[in-house]
Amino acid sequence: MPDTPWTLRFSTRYRDQLGERAYRERRGEIERRLAELLKDPYRAAGSERLKFTFTGLRSARVAGGVRLIFKICEECRSLSDRSRNSLDCCLASDTPNATVNVLCLSSHYTGVPDEFEFDP
Repeated sequence: MPDTPWTLRFSTRYRDQLGERAYRERRGEIERRLAELLKDPYRAAGSERLKFTFTGLRSARVAGGVRLIFKICEECRSLSDRSRNSLDCCLASDTPNATVNVLCLSSHYTGVPDEFEFDP
């Protein structure tokens, strides 16, 4: 675990989803899960590493089958997951290891895009 506090970085996909009706109703629970991620992204909300198509990503439970999909820079770099579901920060040395990239919300892992964009 890094010595510095964790930082959250949000994809544009995630930000767009917060405005959708299905997720707007769960915003309070989503914010509680994000607070848990800041404390310990490896264990928060049943955090687990995903497999197969989603190798390199993690999932945390929100509520009612909704999952928060994210990627931890520290884990990506140490486990050499950079080539699977890579992000713009995977090869960038200026992104701190203690960064949690919040990618999207998903119901039972449907609608998870292949690529994610972040605001500069």
